[in-house]
Amino acid sequence: MRIIPRRIFFTRGKGVHKERLASFEEALRDARIANLNLVYVSSIFPPGCKKISATEGLKSLSPGEITHCVICLLYTSDAADERGCVWVAGGGGGG
Repeated sequence: MRIIPRRIFFTRGKGVHKERLASFEEALRDARIANLNLVYVSSIFPPGCKKISATEGLKSLSPGEITHCVICLLYTSDAADERGCVWVAGGGGGG
């Protein structure tokens, strides 16, 4: 079975907590993807992959759905240094 994403959307989230895992969970909630089963993949955009809005992308996903994503993480104790990104390719049927 070949899984090639046809659609991709971008979302972001921020989590602040003294515990790293708790801050990660907060960031997933803020990005509105905490209810998905995330599978990390590399950042290759296949030819023909269409960028859609986060609203449209999130509507196409169901809670608990296995969702392929690229996640960039930054952990810091410096509030002035906040960056990171999440790319999610998902929505039933391989993307």
